[in-house]
Amino acid sequence: MTVLIIGICDSDTAVRVMLADFIKRYKSETGLAVQVLAYDNGEKLLQHYSFEMDLIFLEISFAKMSGIEIAKGIRKVDNKVGIVFLTTLLNHVLEAYEVRADNYLIKPLKYSRFLKEVEEARARKGQNRFFIEANANGIYKIYTQSIRFIETQEHNTRIHTESDSIVSYKRMKDHEAALYEPYFVRCHAGYIVNLLFFEKQEANHMILMSNGPASGEIIPVSRHRRAAVLERIRQLFP
Repeated sequence: MTVLIIGICDSDTAVRVMLADFIKRYKSETGLAVQVLAYDNGEKLLQHYSFEMDLIFLEISFAKMSGIEIAKGIRKVDNKVGIVFLTTLLNHVLEAYEVRADNYLIKPLKYSRFLKEVEEARARKGQNRFFIEANANGIYKIYTQSIRFIETQEHNTRIHTESDSIVSYKRMKDHEAALYEPYFVRCHAGYIVNLLFFEKQEANHMILMSNGPASGEIIPVSRHRRAAVLERIRQLFP
């Protein structure tokens, strides 16, 4: 089994505990293997640096050695690891660009932002799940993260991705069972939606983020599923 290895480097014990809890939740929701390497200062991170790390959550404002300096030290030996700065203010943007940081997380931390960074790290590692879908027109390799939504269509279903729309002969309950990632939710008897593309909820439907020049799709939310859908949205985007 491939293991995703995440480093946490922050002087605040509460932040380290929160990120560790986020990782436990992520493991529980996805069933994926994740190993955590935690450090309370940058000197320890550099001294015990592991080239196996896929992603590092790095405090930017240490008392002695700044997060930028630590990142520069990392980049001298490792050009591939993802670096996400933990900060309260966006005041080091240009310096972060120099060390090729992936992003910032603003404290207090939110699980939805953490999830986005971990999913991107997982994709870089090559763990982004895909499945093969075959129909009368051909055979398709579909990455789960690229799926915007799935809908029923006559006796079949149709998978809408960021770049394609593919007929599937599988039933909705088959798709629902296969898409175990926490951001997929059955919002209607005829729809499964990827909440990573969620834009807003209105009455009995949700609107997805626009896809290029096209407007975001309007996806129905059935009355008896509405509470569960809203709860999932709150969990992902607190």
